[in-house]
Amino acid sequence: MAAMGRSLTLVLLCALCMLGSSEAADLISGDTVLVYEWTSIDYDWDSDDTRQLALDDGSFAPINNSINGIKTYGGTVYLTVPRWRSGVPATLTSVVMKGGRPVLRPFPSWEWQEVGNCSAIQYVQSMEIDRLGRMWIIDNGRLNIFDPNLPQVCSPKLLVYDIKKKEMVRVHTFPSDVASNSTAFLNDIVIDTSADDSDEWFAYISDSSLAGGIVVYDYKQDRSHRVTHRSMTAAPDGRQMTINGRNYTFPPVPVNGVALSPIGKIMKLYYCPLASYNLYTLPTSLLKQPTVSDVGTSVEELGRKASQSDGIVISNEGTLYYGALQLNAVYKWDTSSQDVSSSSPLLISDVRMQWPNAFAFDSEGYLWFVSNKLQQFLFNELNITGPEPNFRVWKVYVGENSYMYKASGAVGLRVGWGLLVAVVSVLYALV
Repeated sequence: MAAMGRSLTLVLLCALCMLGSSEAADLISGDTVLVYEWTSIDYDWDSDDTRQLALDDGSFAPINNSINGIKTYGGTVYLTVPRWRSGVPATLTSVVMKGGRPVLRPFPSWEWQEVGNCSAIQYVQSMEIDRLGRMWIIDNGRLNIFDPNLPQVCSPKLLVYDIKKKEMVRVHTFPSDVASNSTAFLNDIVIDTSADDSDEWFAYISDSSLAGGIVVYDYKQDRSHRVTHRSMTAAPDGRQMTINGRNYTFPPVPVNGVALSPIGKIMKLYYCPLASYNLYTLPTSLLKQPTVSDVGTSVEELGRKASQSDGIVISNEGTLYYGALQLNAVYKWDTSSQDVSSSSPLLISDVRMQWPNAFAFDSEGYLWFVSNKLQQFLFNELNITGPEPNFRVWKVYVGENSYMYKASGAVGLRVGWGLLVAVVSVLYALV
């Protein structure tokens, strides 16, 4: 009888160990996939004649097209192409395959990309897609943003587009004291979905104009306001970068990347200037107050990152990911600790990952990101005729989801398996 009991217990123990090992392997696989790559960006044109006409009249200048923001939804990858310079036919797109190669299809349509039409979309750096399938699009309104001599065309605005219903559900034009229509550079966006009622959600947007600031949008009130602090400005040592042995001096770009902590009782907005190594945070309860005059006592400095970074993102498990620009790398950091200097590399020293930029999660545990050689683009060093790809879309398995979803409990589940294994082990010893 004892032998039989031991046999049954041993079988149960082995089964539990196999299940636990399989789950752990899935969660830490770390597989990295190169999904798309381009030497130069091209679009889903109506015809070859239409494309040639755009080349002839200058409305399409391939050398001036670079991908930037990325999000995924329902199996579709969405990319932004900022109108940093002239000749960008579409600034918001989805990736489709045509003739065996990936091209960019204007989203929602070609009509929405019309240059100079303030009812359309003019300049998109980043966007976000909420749990309901609504894309929150920040439109700077400005064209050729690197040419200060060109006049503002349209006022900055936030558009909310329902992907499933294929309709625009909200357009908010920012007041000039919130996002100036002569200087604003609305850069990155996160959505606060902590309220049960989606009408009570908020958006936090970085303004990377020289003054720097965070723009807060209240969906229910259809109202926006601006928050500023010296932590959102450039740092003296942040402008210099060495990438692949080449020294670059960048403009003093202030607050750029923003990330939101997972849904919980106490939520924080994380942010960092591009021209800085430091990471900061503010409580969202304070940011939501439209009349707040001083946030200084609530700003928390979280230490120094491994490098300057562009985009940042936090998972539903509280892991912050950022692109380490000088290292061709992606780093990760557990936000439950107090110092970002304890971050560690997730992906490192891959020359194909030059300027790891914006990030996104899908529903299968993958972290997506763009690498776009932005340093070469900005300094007119990009070669779009050679064999080497310049723009890439990657995904790496991390076993986590977007900050807009509650924690999966995977950690607790692993602990539970461990306890069960321990109990069965004791039973085996006693039988």
